[in-house]
Amino acid sequence: MIKLSSNMKKFKPFLFEELYRKERAEREKGRNVISMAVGDPDIPTHQEIVDFAIKESKNYINHRYPNTKGNLNLRQAISRWHEKRHGIKFHPDDEISVLIGSKEGIAHLPFVVLEKKDICLIPDPTYPTYKTGVLLCGSEIYNVSLKEENGFLPDLGKIPQKVVNRSKLFFLNYPNNPTGAVANKEFYKELLKWALKNEIILALDCAYCEIYFKERTSSIFELPQANKIAVEFYSASKTYCMAGWRIGWAVGNSKLVRALNQVKENIDSGQFNAIQNSVAYALDNHERIVPSIRNKFKERASFFSSALISCGWKVQEPGGSCFIWAKNPVKCSSSKAAVFILENANVLAAPGIGFGKNGEGYIRFSLTLEDELLIESAKKIRNLDWSKI
Repeated sequence: MIKLSSNMKKFKPFLFEELYRKERAEREKGRNVISMAVGDPDIPTHQEIVDFAIKESKNYINHRYPNTKGNLNLRQAISRWHEKRHGIKFHPDDEISVLIGSKEGIAHLPFVVLEKKDICLIPDPTYPTYKTGVLLCGSEIYNVSLKEENGFLPDLGKIPQKVVNRSKLFFLNYPNNPTGAVANKEFYKELLKWALKNEIILALDCAYCEIYFKERTSSIFELPQANKIAVEFYSASKTYCMAGWRIGWAVGNSKLVRALNQVKENIDSGQFNAIQNSVAYALDNHERIVPSIRNKFKERASFFSSALISCGWKVQEPGGSCFIWAKNPVKCSSSKAAVFILENANVLAAPGIGFGKNGEGYIRFSLTLEDELLIESAKKIRNLDWSKI
């Protein structure tokens, strides 16, 4: 008789996989469901990147094992990009690690720094993967509330000092998933000062850093001393619409990056070199490829926010990301609202409670679907009769 590890009791089904399963189940019933539940970019990867990848895939040199921390070509391209984008020069050997998607690195980081007695600070609402490595390490989680009245930024002063004293790691991400909020340099100054004082490692998820709608986003490494205590995670998934290619990178404190590489050496063998070289090509041609992607998500965010507001939703205007975070037009649980929308509009959205208790009362809509389907979804949601819920 097979007995699973007690670790399995720590995990609920992953939210986005549950939503995928729900979508498939409804389609099997013959329903034409429009999914706005998962941030899976519909925009094709730029043809130049695809053509470059095809050429690289034919090169037999790329058919051998890659370097776990990433090949030098990509690490140098990452270093060039950050120097041009943020004015920061990361050393390709010690301060950059190529990841099999940023999700992988985020899940592995807790193994590098946490002991069982330690606390990891995680925002609420949150991207669920921040909890994965922490749970497997047997460490504790303290949920830090993100409130609308604070612009979905954490109130650092409200974290109890007894919690701060035991905290070792703090995950944050801006532009934020699920809320679409952004953080400015003033917040990062406050955050960095607090983290240095309390000796808490900052792990900043920058997956949506290039999907901004107003001011360009900042890196915490633009501030002095950030390299003493921080690491940032980046992703090609949203920036270049390369979600299925599974590649991202981490940059920052050399001790943290080297330790992350050491963990990875014992778990994986790195990403296919043809894909790595294709991301290097994308980084070197960033300004020609990314603005149209950013503008498309900005247009969609403006359209769908206006559509929701016109039929009674309360919408937090996103400063970035590919999501709309909105309050139900009537008072009910987010799960009940999501089911009502699915059953009466054939639109699948993500209930806010799936991102944490502070997500209750909100629905997250993903903008990663064709414009025609976005227009159709907006029309169907406008026509809902909420008195029937």
